[in-house]
Amino acid sequence: MKKHGWIFLGVTFFWGLFFIAINAYALSPETALLLKLLEKKGVITQEEGDALRQEVEAAAPPALDKEAIKAEIKEEITQELKDEGGPLAGIQDNITISGAVEVDYQYLDHRDRTDKGSDGTSDLYASTIELGIQAQVNESTTANIIFKAEDVDKSTNAANNNDGSDPDNPFIDEATITIYNPEKCPFYAVLGKRGQPFGNFFTHTVSDPVTKAAYEVATTGATVGFAPADFYDLDVAFTAYKGEKLINALNGAGTGWARSNTAYAPTDDVSSYIASLSLKPIEALTLGVAFDSEPGDGDRNETFNASAELLMFDVILDGEYFVATSREKHLTDDKTYKEKAWVVGLAYHVVDPLELSVRFEKFDVDHDSDQDGDFDYIFAFGANYELLQNVTLMGEYRRVVQETAAGSTYEETVNEYNLRVAVGF
Repeated sequence: MKKHGWIFLGVTFFWGLFFIAINAYALSPETALLLKLLEKKGVITQEEGDALRQEVEAAAPPALDKEAIKAEIKEEITQELKDEGGPLAGIQDNITISGAVEVDYQYLDHRDRTDKGSDGTSDLYASTIELGIQAQVNESTTANIIFKAEDVDKSTNAANNNDGSDPDNPFIDEATITIYNPEKCPFYAVLGKRGQPFGNFFTHTVSDPVTKAAYEVATTGATVGFAPADFYDLDVAFTAYKGEKLINALNGAGTGWARSNTAYAPTDDVSSYIASLSLKPIEALTLGVAFDSEPGDGDRNETFNASAELLMFDVILDGEYFVATSREKHLTDDKTYKEKAWVVGLAYHVVDPLELSVRFEKFDVDHDSDQDGDFDYIFAFGANYELLQNVTLMGEYRRVVQETAAGSTYEETVNEYNLRVAVGF
């Protein structure tokens, strides 16, 4: 036999031994065929082949469950992918998971505001359950999703002005795609559901200002903006969205403004828009203005917003103003009611774990005479103490004053006490 033939048979023999060694179950047809080939070529004798067959069969482990084997292999492969240098390692680095859980205790000194003689009531509920996922898709694109549930197990009563939504139903609070790289281009786009850029709704207390319930535009929208790097944090944006979100929020916020034409069918076309601008003329001061316009029952409903926030040492002073510049006419009296509201707040970081804050809110619904339930003013005082890292104890006293009609039994003032344990991660 020529030299290269022996080399071929030698390589074949050693590959055969390797194949036999890694066979984990029994003598496979491929192994049996290989042994016959080696016997035919005279590399091994028949007796040696029989001995090898017996050794392979004797050394074969008991049969294993195929599904268990698949699961074990999947686990090992997944772990390899997650390890440093694996293809999933880089993806994991680009994903951020965050969340919050807030549990509230509340006491109101009037259970039913329509009855001045009603007793007090208390409540215990999960005010916020939140889970957020943010993915840095590439150097210019970010995807963000926030799942949320609010006021889980919260009682509804006339005193706390609950908005009537289903509190136990988790919902998608945000789902956005942001395309922005200030180092390459000053223009950006934000697409998806979020609180659109109208209003800041500053708060340092347990409760939000009433303007958040009345004016927040929480819906799906498309924003294009201009935000050049290193130029006073300038941000100029235009946002388009569908429907009549702001006026519907105002109508259901319990402020006193109400749509009277029950036969009117709100539009669902993409014909609403927001124009907004914000900047920092100095490092400690942020200013912003925004204008919202929506279709309405006849006339468009348009609202102007202005805000300011000043940071000095350990003090934060913020203020916000909303005014209706155009409103649809009230069906029953053919009048237009242009409400306005303003909020001012002050927060002081006393020592490292303690912050004290106050807030005053004024709401004028523009009625000719006082009516039951029209908002007048709200005063809130709060104290926040960081018990542990990312664990905060919050306390708040809130006094809510509403208008009453002459001779009404409606209780104009409610004193509210809130206590919250908030965890963020």
